[in-house]
Amino acid sequence: MEGTAAALNEMLGPAVDISSATLETNRHKLDALAFELYKETTRVLNLGAHILDRDASASGGLPRNQAICAGLMVRMTKFMIALMQLTCSDNRSEVALSLTRSIMESAFNLEFLVCANDDRHFDQFVKFSLGPERELYDRIQANIAKRNGDVLPIEKRMLASIDDLCEVSGVEISDVNPKHGNWGGGLKQRLEFLNKEEQYLYMHRLPSHAVHGTWVDLYKQHLKYDAKGKVFSPDPDWGPTDARAYGPTAVLVLNAVQPYVKKFFSAIPETELLLTRIDDLRDRIFAVDSAHEALMGRKQP
Repeated sequence: MEGTAAALNEMLGPAVDISSATLETNRHKLDALAFELYKETTRVLNLGAHILDRDASASGGLPRNQAICAGLMVRMTKFMIALMQLTCSDNRSEVALSLTRSIMESAFNLEFLVCANDDRHFDQFVKFSLGPERELYDRIQANIAKRNGDVLPIEKRMLASIDDLCEVSGVEISDVNPKHGNWGGGLKQRLEFLNKEEQYLYMHRLPSHAVHGTWVDLYKQHLKYDAKGKVFSPDPDWGPTDARAYGPTAVLVLNAVQPYVKKFFSAIPETELLLTRIDDLRDRIFAVDSAHEALMGRKQP
């Protein structure tokens, strides 16, 4: 067990020391601590995505539904790494907001799929995502019919791609609804199931400005307003990235990884070490976030 613990800790890396956080008066040092905790979260996430039990090791991989969960974790890992690369040396808050919104939605989806524990939701997740492919399939078939069955080479390739996607998905294209839909009742309903409906506004709707480039996003991030002249001018400067870009997202990610590990790997005693690290890491993130908020409050006019 000692050897297993050492190997696991080596993969996770050292726990970030936050002992100085509560007394820290330099906001940038707290930002740096939050960044390191975010990095540690990414290592936890990456490890969770790559755990295999005995059956998965013997078969060489995961069944579709569990693979969806692992795929969501890999996606979050990539986006979190990209965000760190963008923000490690420069202010990039405008892009960080957009990436964060995608990470949070994947975290919510993972947590819902694991906690709901219903194959029906996994089927919906797959079928609803194939809606654009069904629409493309119908359009290609209609165009072929107009040409009396003549199929263009590019259409053959697109149809083959759709067939391959449906085969690995375990879905017939005829069973897919081409109209836009949602699964699990929609994200708001999925969050209500998790008793996290209040996060729909703060973690989904408001960050959506950064994804879609709404007027609110333009005004806050990309324009300057002259109140005297009541006119606007372009703002090419990048916004600052601080601890708030890291801590809340990292907590949501950990909240999603933890039930995944418990559901699929509770029979593996060694995973208790990973679960313990998740609890400890979450507590350290909360501590740094609290210290950052307290410092921000003291600096308010």
